[in-house]
Amino acid sequence: MGARSRLLFLLVASLIGIGFALIPATEAETNHKIESFEHFDAKVENNIEISVENKIDKEIPYSLTVTIFSEDLQQEIDLDSSNLVFTIDGIETHYTNFPFTIPLSGNYVFNLTLLSNDDGEITTSSIEYEKLFYDSIVTNLEESITDYYLDENDNANWIFNEIEDKIELINIENEYNTGIILGPYNTKGNKNNNVIIENDFRKSETAEYTISYTTNFNSSQLYSLEWTQLHSVSDGDEVIILDIENNAEIYFRFEAVDSSANETNFWTINEITHKYITIKHDLEIITEEHYFFDINQNPEIVISLENRGLFDQQLGNITISIQVYSKTSEIGTYFRTPNLLSGEHQNINFAFGNLEAGNYYCILDIILINEKIYSKQDLIFMSISTTNLLDETSSDTNFERKNIVIQIDNWNEENDYQITPLIENYYLIELSNQDFVIEQTNYRLISAISMDENRFEFESLDESAETVEGIIAPSIIFENFGTYYANLELSNTGFYSEEYQVSYYFAANFIESLDGPEILTVEPGSSSNFELEIVPLNKIPREGGSQLRIDISSPYQTKSITYVISYAETTIQIEEQGCNKHSVLVGQDIICTTTISNKGYNSNQLSIDIIVLSEKGESEIIDQISIEELKNEESLVLRTTYFPKNDDNFKIIVEVTSEGILLASSEINENINVVSPGTESSVEVNSFGTPKITLTQTVFAISIAGIILQFRRSENLKYLTFKFFIPMYSRLQKDTLADEPTRQKLLSTIYTEPGTNFTLLKEKLGLHNGTLAHHINILENNNMITSHRSGRQRLFFPFGGGLNTTIRNSLITNKTQKDIIQMVKENPGITQSMISQQLDTSRQKINYHVNCLSNNSILRVEKHGRITRLYPMHFT
Repeated sequence: MGARSRLLFLLVASLIGIGFALIPATEAETNHKIESFEHFDAKVENNIEISVENKIDKEIPYSLTVTIFSEDLQQEIDLDSSNLVFTIDGIETHYTNFPFTIPLSGNYVFNLTLLSNDDGEITTSSIEYEKLFYDSIVTNLEESITDYYLDENDNANWIFNEIEDKIELINIENEYNTGIILGPYNTKGNKNNNVIIENDFRKSETAEYTISYTTNFNSSQLYSLEWTQLHSVSDGDEVIILDIENNAEIYFRFEAVDSSANETNFWTINEITHKYITIKHDLEIITEEHYFFDINQNPEIVISLENRGLFDQQLGNITISIQVYSKTSEIGTYFRTPNLLSGEHQNINFAFGNLEAGNYYCILDIILINEKIYSKQDLIFMSISTTNLLDETSSDTNFERKNIVIQIDNWNEENDYQITPLIENYYLIELSNQDFVIEQTNYRLISAISMDENRFEFESLDESAETVEGIIAPSIIFENFGTYYANLELSNTGFYSEEYQVSYYFAANFIESLDGPEILTVEPGSSSNFELEIVPLNKIPREGGSQLRIDISSPYQTKSITYVISYAETTIQIEEQGCNKHSVLVGQDIICTTTISNKGYNSNQLSIDIIVLSEKGESEIIDQISIEELKNEESLVLRTTYFPKNDDNFKIIVEVTSEGILLASSEINENINVVSPGTESSVEVNSFGTPKITLTQTVFAISIAGIILQFRRSENLKYLTFKFFIPMYSRLQKDTLADEPTRQKLLSTIYTEPGTNFTLLKEKLGLHNGTLAHHINILENNNMITSHRSGRQRLFFPFGGGLNTTIRNSLITNKTQKDIIQMVKENPGITQSMISQQLDTSRQKINYHVNCLSNNSILRVEKHGRITRLYPMHFT
């Protein structure tokens, strides 16, 4: 055929190919097929070889159309050219290559449609091939080496050959056991994972070469507890293909073992390729197996959906359907088609409207694009009632009618239960005044609900206590006169709205009044909290308690709750008791104050006696008060004035009685000192003779200035000077001591502020030094007050031995000494070294202060060998 003729033929054949689509065609047997694929890797140029056989004994023009459909993309991939036009001589086979590139790993369908034209008779034939194409990663062998299991005797070892880029087993001598760990191979987010291992080896019959894997290799500690053998290398295994686990990190162990080595043996890992298909369409679905709904709720199932695939799922790609069934029939089918981006999470809600009480099951179907790509089916159960018997908070099991759903295989027991098969191996069991008992133990309890249509629960919300009779019941104790409340809850656990009658039973002579509802209306599955107002009597009616019973009645049943009510005892307490003076002159007044309170219920009439008890044991009621009542938390303050008639010291006692019964008694711990007024004899002015002293003018002036300075600085010098010289310039007359106004003020100040000094008294009372010293001298000489020296100060205290501790502590003004005393009190036997460390003070300074305290008999120092320990004195 000439060049011009050949060109004309091709042009005609092209026109024929274009016209095939316009001419009706008839089906014919397939005369074409794919002979081979170059490879099955995605994202790499590929090629298929196609053969077309002409079985007719003449030249026939053909048109071949190739399409490649991606099931993941749900569309045909782009091709440079999808149509081939050619002619084939009679009784010949034509071979042609078709180039293409798969864009993403996954499943692809190849469609080859062949059209032929035999003198105007058009025939067509099609064939389809479905193939998987993989993403591939060739392992960097050097970087993948994670660990070596070296042979103990170094008879054989693994090395990486950098020149040839291979891993080799070398130095095979004698008996050996060695291994190498490679990884990780990450299969998360992929499917159809496999590795292709290209290796060379030679091994004798005694040698064993194995490949194992693990998913729990600790890369930091370099160990794994479990290895699973995948393959044992044998002849012909130059290329090993191993399927591996999805959604994991895989480590491989190549292990070589031989009991009698052969130097000609070897094992070389040339290349490892990880092949996988990236998951484009994947969903994670979470839902509950069983839903319980209260009778008043609208049943609603929530499907948690997450797109874990690579592709976004547009509207229409995902179809979710739920078919709802009762025990006898289908209720309806509900659909949702969400739009879900890659990585997105959504909660898909299905609401089913008003369903009657009982048990239901649902068939959940989820399809992504088509069943071949992704589909899942599941069962969901719904229970509707007022009481979920599987709820841990439901303690009452006394129900007449109950529904139970179980899953059990091969149930063959005979019983009297009403049993309805639901779906597969799930059964509904309806019980009426029966307990559910079966011998088979291989069942699973799905649901248990109450089916009692008319039922209620009645309970107290108040705390229960044990009565004297040993009965545990809710109780109310009247602490004071006021309004008390009983808190109750009524729950309608039936299926219908109910009206309930409320009745109250109590002793009318035990409480003043009771107020509460008489009728309550409660909706099904709801609760009503209500309270009773109880007012007690003003006075305790009698000892012991009483009962209050509350009845709740419906047309079907009555339930009761009984309260134990009682009154708290009257509790009288004497809280404060004291007098305005610690010492008093005979005939002088002393004022004592007493505070009495009631910590219990309102009292009856009270009698309060104020009693004086002398040191000789003689007692006298000096005041008596009567009150009608003392209410709860109410206090009474009594003020009593007493004029002692003799110089006997005494105590004040308070007694509270009611109807002849002593309720409370208290006395002041310390005695009141009573002093008879003393008289002062006249004292003549004394004169003194002094030897003649000759001083120079300067020395005399310095001496006088020093005396004046010391006099101004020292309270002790002032006090003793004026005390000594007062008789030289005045004659004392008989005095009434404490009745004199100035001395009354002095006594009041010293008794209320024990430890006050001379200067403060002078400033507070506005007295001159001589006048103040005069009055203090009289009070001190008559044992009304006492004074003590503290450095340059003179401190004054009320007279009495019980004040020694206060006086001694007041004389300690140095902070370090006070800290030392406190530490010794808290830690008797402590050492000076320990005190020095805790106070962060030098040992020399601590020793100085300890010696001062010891010399004043405030601390006791004991030596134990070389250690000196400190103890407080009994009054410290």
